[in-house]
Amino acid sequence: MDANAPLFVPGQLYRRRTLHERFGGQRQGGISTPAKASFVILITGDSGKQHGYTDQWTDDGIFVYTGEGQRGDMTLTKGNRAIRDHKEKGKSLYLFEQDKKDKRFLRFLGDMECIDQSYQLAPDTEGKPRKAIVFKLRPVGALVPDSAVVSAALAAEVSETKPPRGGGFGSVEMNRKVEKAAISFVTDHYERNGWKVTSVEAEKVGYDLRCEKEEWHEHVEVKGTQGDDVCFIITAGEVRNAMIDRYHVTCVVTSALLAEPRLFAYSKEKFISDIELEPIAFRARLRAQQENQT
Repeated sequence: MDANAPLFVPGQLYRRRTLHERFGGQRQGGISTPAKASFVILITGDSGKQHGYTDQWTDDGIFVYTGEGQRGDMTLTKGNRAIRDHKEKGKSLYLFEQDKKDKRFLRFLGDMECIDQSYQLAPDTEGKPRKAIVFKLRPVGALVPDSAVVSAALAAEVSETKPPRGGGFGSVEMNRKVEKAAISFVTDHYERNGWKVTSVEAEKVGYDLRCEKEEWHEHVEVKGTQGDDVCFIITAGEVRNAMIDRYHVTCVVTSALLAEPRLFAYSKEKFISDIELEPIAFRARLRAQQENQT
């Protein structure tokens, strides 16, 4: 096993029970503090809303995470204290998102650091007002590919004086709406033209839709934009698929949330000839030669 390999891979699903069997820590709740591990596990998901938790990404790439405590005012003890003091204790904060389809599984979002905490009024699990602790977490290291996390982190790189006309630079919630609308539009387009469409988003096969029509089939990756420009975020893996998969089609839906969206389709050959790729983020790590010298 590679000693330099990361403990968790951004974007990958892990069974929560398996994590606890290996590392220990509390098996319930959103904060788990394995005593002998060098990290704290933070879990976010829709199920927390019933307890008044409102975790969310901001437009500048900060994750707002609600502390633990279902009833009454929250206090800086136990898991909350572990978040606040993680740097002092030499521990990482590993953020996981509960899988929407199977809550037994957690998707690793990335390594975070706590940069601030404050109190705000929020309902507890019984709907009563109380003081809730809210942590501001900033991503460090690698981010999840193919997710709103990348878009949120990159939002700060966009000039405020000239709003983007393409896609991938809005708020997390807006980007999800655009993506959902684009996939629905492309699905309807194919089905109206006699194709059988199967969503394979959850399977992580490198594209969103598998489309079949008689002896023909296409692997369709869908991108949506709010504006009318064909300008979108695409990961290194998606670029690789677009260039090597002869069945791959990149479908871009512009003005995805308006009454009259437009669809632009790029086959493998057309993607290579028509699409200009501009790097806007890099993953940086120490060169192998330097690692051996340390």
